[in-house]
Amino acid sequence: MFNYNLLIIISLIWTTSCEFSQKDYFPSTYGLKWVYSVVIQSSYTGKSSNKRVMITNFYQSKKNKVEEFSKLHSDGSYYSYEIRDGKVERTSVILTFSEGIDEPVKKIIYPDLNFKQKEWIVKEQLFLVRGFQPPLLNVKPRSQLEMYYKIKERHKRIKIKNTTYDDCIEIEGTGNTEFIGDTRSGPINVEVRNNEILCNNIGLIKQVRTENTNASAFGNMTLTKNLMSFK
Repeated sequence: MFNYNLLIIISLIWTTSCEFSQKDYFPSTYGLKWVYSVVIQSSYTGKSSNKRVMITNFYQSKKNKVEEFSKLHSDGSYYSYEIRDGKVERTSVILTFSEGIDEPVKKIIYPDLNFKQKEWIVKEQLFLVRGFQPPLLNVKPRSQLEMYYKIKERHKRIKIKNTTYDDCIEIEGTGNTEFIGDTRSGPINVEVRNNEILCNNIGLIKQVRTENTNASAFGNMTLTKNLMSFK
């Protein structure tokens, strides 16, 4: 009888610890490196650009339960973050290109690192369309929008490009905005969709972002980002 009761207690402790174990879908440990393949496609040009991007956790510090860390991108850009009360906030951005940034530099990226919060809003900007040089002279689409994110699915195991990952969360964001492409016509509408898969102790393993316009001069653009290596 004693052994039976002891087994029940151990089982309850093990189950509780599993349910409430801390997840890490946005690893901040100093020295971690991610290498991604990035493909950007345009329906207007019918072409795609391919490149590799490396992201390195370059700095890490923790004071009074607040963790600060920075990520260095292979193009030289530098992004700093802060984790406080389970929230991931971007605190500063240093870019190596002159286009600048339209969206708020300081903003909450993920309001709940354990993703118990199922829906949230993030202020973003046009990214793909903005970087595309259309046939309209001196037109550089710039616009902010609210992206409405939600948890689309939780994956105990998922296989992407012959690699299997455990304990992943798939999130999806949708939003729309508009910009003036030509003063002789009305505003151009842009529908934005962003799908991300994040896995415990790794972070982002796949992203697909689309920005679709209703104008033939801009067309639709898609970014596909896949994790190639992580260490």
